[in-house]
Amino acid sequence: MAGMLTQLLDVMNQQVERHIELHGLSLEEKDAIIQNDIDTLQKLVSLKNIVISQNNRLEKQRMSLVNDIAEVLGLKEKDMPLSQLISVMEGKPEQADIIDVGNRLKEAMEKLKIANDDNRELLQGAIDFVEYSLNALRSTIEPEPVEIPTIKKPAGTSDGASSFNATR
Repeated sequence: MAGMLTQLLDVMNQQVERHIELHGLSLEEKDAIIQNDIDTLQKLVSLKNIVISQNNRLEKQRMSLVNDIAEVLGLKEKDMPLSQLISVMEGKPEQADIIDVGNRLKEAMEKLKIANDDNRELLQGAIDFVEYSLNALRSTIEPEPVEIPTIKKPAGTSDGASSFNATR
């Protein structure tokens, strides 16, 4: 089981590194959004997708290792949360390492969430501005259709002449 715990710690440390990398890319993304640098933004999104794929692979490995550890410990729970793993490791030397890497992972994820929320707000502001600009352009290019009232002809007239007869 010590080997599985070592592997788990290694995978979780790699996840911390991927989240730190994503945070750095998100900060660069923020600058690209502010500078309206679409080319850089596209490159950063591609890089983020690569790192996210790597992190998804690591997450699958982590879950597999946690399930294996739970099985070795005789626990029937699948997808054991980290807090439960820490409790199960009570008194073992690896517990402190698991707590440390768990805290670093949580911190990295929180920083990443804040950066992504900032970027989301910036992008929403840019979208709102584009929509406002398009609406302003439409109103100057395409005049609003004006409904012209039609004049109804009195009954019995064909050329629009008045039905009032002055000779009576």
